This record gives sequence, structure tokens and C-alpha cells, in this order.
Amino acid sequence: MNTGATEEERKIFHFLKSQGCCLRCCFRFIGCRTAEYYCKPYEFAVQLNYANEGDFTEKTPCIACLGVLQDKAQENVVTKIVEKVKEKDYDCKTFTCALIIPVSVKLREHILYAYMSKEIDMHDYVLNTFKMKLQNVKDSWKSFIIPQLEQATGKRADLSTPSPFLIEIFLAYADDELIFSGLMNEHKETNYKQRKRKCNNNKFSRKNVDNLLIETTDEQLMQHIKISQITPKTFVHVDDILCSHSSLFIGGRYNKFSRKLSQTPWLINGEKKVETSVQDLLCNPIAEIVKAESIKFLSSGREDVDVRNIYNGRPFAVELLNPHMTDITTEILAHLTESINQSTKQVQITSSLKILTRFDLKKLKEGENVKTKFYRALCVCRNASENLSQLEHLNKLKNVKIIQKTPVRVLHRRPLSPRTRIIYEMRARWVKPHELKLLHTTVESNDSFFVLDVKTQAGTYVKEFVHGDFGRTKPSLCDFLNAEVDIIALDVTSINLNWP
Repeated sequence: MNTGATEEERKIFHFLKSQGCCLRCCFRFIGCRTAEYYCKPYEFAVQLNYANEGDFTEKTPCIACLGVLQDKAQENVVTKIVEKVKEKDYDCKTFTCALIIPVSVKLREHILYAYMSKEIDMHDYVLNTFKMKLQNVKDSWKSFIIPQLEQATGKRADLSTPSPFLIEIFLAYADDELIFSGLMNEHKETNYKQRKRKCNNNKFSRKNVDNLLIETTDEQLMQHIKISQITPKTFVHVDDILCSHSSLFIGGRYNKFSRKLSQTPWLINGEKKVETSVQDLLCNPIAEIVKAESIKFLSSGREDVDVRNIYNGRPFAVELLNPHMTDITTEILAHLTESINQSTKQVQITSSLKILTRFDLKKLKEGENVKTKFYRALCVCRNASENLSQLEHLNKLKNVKIIQKTPVRVLHRRPLSPRTRIIYEMRARWVKPHELKLLHTTVESNDSFFVLDVKTQAGTYVKEFVHGDFGRTKPSLCDFLNAEVDIIALDVTSINLNWP
């Protein structure tokens, strides 16, 4: 803004001043975007001959902003924000501010413009140009509050790219709805009935005010509302201050060595079916370190309770919601890995933990559809003949397409639909005599045990591929071997995904 004021700017400034606008709002209405003007409004108002020294005491609330931009109303806001930030104890070095102001501020601006066009000798085109240049209340507020917050909190405001640490300040004005109730009630009552579901029956919502301003002329506004009616008696007050931090993601790979451990908490009717879970053992220690409010466990697929995951491990990530500690070093991650691995033998982290980006998570999600998986299954042929030559035949099969209907065991939680999957290759061998002694199961004299290593497309139900699931998987090992086959134990031996 130039240091020399135009005649039009001077007219607008003095009109607003006479109606009870604060200095900062007067600068807003003439299109000022210079931060210094909002930091030192008195100094620049005098310098531009808009006011004389002592003219503005601003002991009463501004008719336009209700005190949002007035020092008297804002003198305790910075203190309250700093107290809240210190109370929540976030370690982020930057912050972003979001200001939520009373709904009526926009309506008040339009009413002032309506009376301005009526009482000031100014061409409509010129006034409309000033309307287009109106400085937003929130931007004006940040001009003089942000520097104070930076100094008081020791954090830097991130104005170019939003900081992951957000401070939301909710300012409220008690008399808003009462002052404008008549105007809102008369504005297309039938439309409100149609919109009430979206607006929660609140006629004085931001959306309804926007609709009113679109559909109401200046003349109609002035018929319903006089400037004297919107003169505020009290200042805005701080209704609430919320602090939050965007999610932090940490990931790696894990082994699961227990056959009595669910991947996520297993609850039925509010009761735990197993004492703990992979999620609890891996994620709770991480969440505790970063002081997260809650977590979301993400993994590349999942294993059943009775299935182990061995060798290179399953890729996983944990989303830490609203973490307070985010300055995570490699030393902290290494300590976390060691601590988790020492705390339990059921689950072990097999790779270094890593801070992840959302791109990494996308790779984890996409990998569910394109990755291949390796399994090792201990199988048994019931009532088998002495010589099963078909077992050798399995080793020659490549890229076998199978069709699987949703297994009986998961029908209660997944839709019934057939899916085509590929068995890329298999390797089968008979269990050796000394290995039979390690089996904690009843062995019939005519049972034959074999080990099957299989490479499959992601999403294949391997248990059902072995036993056929009452004919719901076609073909199955039962079909290939022409015998009754069941599965004793299953391990995931590899998940082919470049992670983390």
C-alpha cells in the first residue's frame, strides 16, 4: 500500500471509523495487505492522516470483527495459546495456526458495504473494486499475532508449507444468532427445511449465511438490519484451543513365531479371545515412546492365529495419530527395535525400523496386489497308499490357475465371491522318519506326511488349496493327488516386497 492515501480510501476509512470499526478493520476494507500496518495500526493511521493521536482508544468492540483484531480482546489470547501448547508438550519446531471466527463477521462486512454504497458519494465500480481487495480477517489477525506466538513459544510459523503441528483457535460471540435471527428466519424458510439434515438444524450456519448473502440484495439487507442493531456490546471470547500433530509413520518387518497369536486384538462381544496380539506387542511400545493418542496397524497381508511368519518377515507400518514426540533419531529407532525384541519371543522385528512417508505406505498397499508369497505347509494324506507317485508330479506344475470361493471359515466377515489365483510353483517331499518324532499329533499307520513349499499370488488361501474346502477351491491338492489331504501346520516363509 502506498504511503499516500487516495480520496476514496480516505472516505471509506472515515465512514468505517464513524460506524465503530477498529483501525485494523479500516485498513482491511481499503485493501491494505502490508503486515506492518496491522502490527502498528495507530502509528500508520496517524502517519497517513487517517486519525490523530489519541483518536482511537478502542474500548468498545469493533462492529465488523467483534474484537478479533483488537488488542483489548486479543491481549490474553496469546497467553492462552502458549499455555495450551506447553500443556500438550509437542516437540515440533514449527506450527501452523488456524483461526475460526464467528459466523456473523462475513454478514457484518456485507451490511457495512451496503450502507457504505448508500451513504458515501462513490461510483459503484470503485466501491466494487474495494470489495474485491478486502483483506481477510484471519490473514490480518495472523499478521500481528503470529510474531507474538513465535516469540512466546520458541517455534517458527510455517507459512509456505503447512506445518504438521496445528494450533486451532476457536473464537465465539454469544449474541450472533439473536441479532440476526429475524433476518435468517425470513430468508427462504422452505430452503432451510430441505437443508436441515446437512446443517444439523442450525439456521445460523456458515453455509446458510453464504446462501443468504448470495440470494439477498443490499436493499433487502438494509430493510431488515440497521447498523445500530449490529453494534456489539461484548468482545469475542476464546471458546476453545486445540493442538494436534499430523500422523507419524514407522515401519519395518516382523517375524511371528507363535501359533496362538492373532495379528490384531481378537475381540468377540467385547472379550479378548487371545491375551495379546502382534499389534499390541509391536505398536504399543512405539506409541508410548512418541506419546501418540492412538494407532493404526498396517501390514502387507495378514497371517492366521495358528500360522507362523518366519525368515525375512512380514512388512508392516504403524500410523501414530497425534504424536507429541516427532524428533525420532536412528538411535531411538534402534533402541525401540532392541527393546521390543527383548520384551517378547512371540514376535521379533527383523529389519531396522524406519520413519516412513505416505509414498512408502502407498507402496505397502499396492504391494498387496502385485507381490508373491512363499509358504511351507506340513500336510498329511489320510488313508494313503504306500506309493504316491503323484507327489513327484507336483514339482513339475507351474503357473496353475485355481478358483477359490470365499472360504467357509471367513464367510462371516467377507462377501461370497469366487477369485482366481495363481500357484506359480511347488516343491513337495516326504517327511523324514526323524521329523515325524517332532510332530505333536496322533499318527495313524496309514497316514503319510509331506512338506510342501509353494509360491503363490498374494491373496491365495493356502489352507483351502491344500484340503479343498469341501470342493470350494478347484483344483486343490486333493485333486492333484487323488487323495484326502489335510494341513497340519503352515508357515509364511517369504513376502516378496521391497520394504521398508
